[in-house]
Amino acid sequence: MNEFREGWGPLLAATIGTMCGLITVTNYSQGFFVAPVINEFGWTPAQFFLSFTIMMCVGLLTGPMIGTLAGRIGVRQIGIIGLVGHAIAYGLISLNNGSLVLWYLSFALLAILGAGSLPIIWTSALNGWFKIHRGKAIGITMAGTGIGAFLLPPIVEFIIENYGWRAAYRSVGIGALLLSLPVVMLLFREKSATAAASGSAAPIAAWGMTRREAIGTGRFWILGAVLFVTALVIVGLLSNFERILTERGLARSDIAILAAILGLTVIFGRLLVGTLVDRFWAPAVAVCFVALPTLGLVILNSTDVTFAVGVGIAILFGLAAGAELDLLAYLTGKYFGPAHYPAVFGGIFAFFTVGAGVAPPIFGAAAQMFNGYSAVLNASIGLFILSMLLYLALGKYPQHD
Repeated sequence: MNEFREGWGPLLAATIGTMCGLITVTNYSQGFFVAPVINEFGWTPAQFFLSFTIMMCVGLLTGPMIGTLAGRIGVRQIGIIGLVGHAIAYGLISLNNGSLVLWYLSFALLAILGAGSLPIIWTSALNGWFKIHRGKAIGITMAGTGIGAFLLPPIVEFIIENYGWRAAYRSVGIGALLLSLPVVMLLFREKSATAAASGSAAPIAAWGMTRREAIGTGRFWILGAVLFVTALVIVGLLSNFERILTERGLARSDIAILAAILGLTVIFGRLLVGTLVDRFWAPAVAVCFVALPTLGLVILNSTDVTFAVGVGIAILFGLAAGAELDLLAYLTGKYFGPAHYPAVFGGIFAFFTVGAGVAPPIFGAAAQMFNGYSAVLNASIGLFILSMLLYLALGKYPQHD
């Protein structure tokens, strides 16, 4: 456990940064803003969720750019800028007066200002500190999304109910910054910088493809495709979680509890995936975790959803939501090496951002078109099966690793 004894500080900071970063806060809070915002402004759910699409599509550009910048000026500096920018952007969103154009521009700005708080940054520093336990370290870091998923729903719902959605946006942005910035400034370091300053052992030797070399391989596109499909379904389900369960007859207060349970399960899923991929072939682990929400969708579409059934579905969804970004980070390092990890991760992350970006409005519009979510959930089962086949198509790890 020497790796954890030496790297606990950067690992803790990376976990807090992930918990308070752009992906976590947006994915696990936006669903609770839909009703109050559209009720005040008279928008449709599809119009509301288009902002999420715009944010993620802008991330198609900012993800690779952030990966390149991190390799040049350091992940710590980029992470700090990203956390501050994330808080500023959430404050700007709260100022909207009913203009859809301004709403969309605010979320585009959120993607730009908050890009440095993406998992690209937080997992990049881990490659220098962890090799034997890299999967566990990534799992612990990405468990930050689960902690956020557990804490955010009841907090956001409470603030919205008592103080309004504008106060909730401001509170989330400022609270995330106050919690994360001191820890990141104090503890988040790359191994190379620490080694140079202290004269300790050099960072772990690394092999790896450049982003251009990785793009030239079939695995890059297979991994990109599987991440697009998986993100499309998982983010679509999470962003519409409140509306899906409301359609099934559950109260908002019960759904907030279920969302918190889902968040706890995400934490467990992150840690479990990290432990398993250190021991077993990661694509096979991925197939097992994708099978879980597939079962959840079958239950959701074929059974009356009581609160108890909702708990089971939340657990199955949470385990899958706890796997996708861990697997993205781990598989990127395994198949393309850690030497140019931020740049390659940034390129592959673009597939994730597109899938996650188009998911909420597609799910919302499809539900409106088909008068409910049943058809969408059936299509999601087929997409999950496709993602399992794509994971298996990745093949063996390169001999370098």
